[in-house]
Amino acid sequence: MADITLTIDGIEVTVPAGTTIWEAATRIGIEIPVLCHDPRLPPAGVCRLCAVDVGERTLPAACVRPVEPGMTVVTDGAEIHDHRRVLTELLLADQPPQSRREQTTGDDALYALARNLEIEGFPWPDGGNESVATRGQDHSSPVIAVDHQACILCDRCVRACDDIQHNDVITRTGKGHAVRIGFDLDVPMAKSSCVSCGECVAVCPTGALTHQSLPTIPSPREENP
Repeated sequence: MADITLTIDGIEVTVPAGTTIWEAATRIGIEIPVLCHDPRLPPAGVCRLCAVDVGERTLPAACVRPVEPGMTVVTDGAEIHDHRRVLTELLLADQPPQSRREQTTGDDALYALARNLEIEGFPWPDGGNESVATRGQDHSSPVIAVDHQACILCDRCVRACDDIQHNDVITRTGKGHAVRIGFDLDVPMAKSSCVSCGECVAVCPTGALTHQSLPTIPSPREENP
């Protein structure tokens, strides 16, 4: 397979044909923000936060757009920044007031992106309007907690369950604004065929899928000498 040479932010790079813009940028140390992509998974182009400028009328998603010979890519700029900021604000508007992932492990990728874009005042006290709040939570599993309100429908959990673990448990259910992730035939996680491997939690970029809090285990009693 022939190699392709292109320019990303003024840096010339040569990569194999079929490489995506996101992969090419990563090779030379240029970070393009994305919430729906994981290097271990096939790209989906769902969140559109990795939009870049290639001189076309629209901003293509870098995670799914293959490189082309002589292509000139700009990964940041006023238009791109505004695009990412608006999309991030829209995602934040549907988030619950607190992120369970941010509170426990401190690695909520949506929150990190908001801070990088200098979006102030989040989490918003009135975040998560009533229609979104009705998506509910699922604490049936003793291992994994599900907060549908925090889900951004990036499908990373679906693809990780299918393509990495090959369990085929997670899917989408519902229509329109009521769409959410589901387990098997839309049953609570504890009643599904989920094996609690935790792969979905590992790839989730928000507080939608997190580990359940472990019960406090008392320390062993120390015997007097």
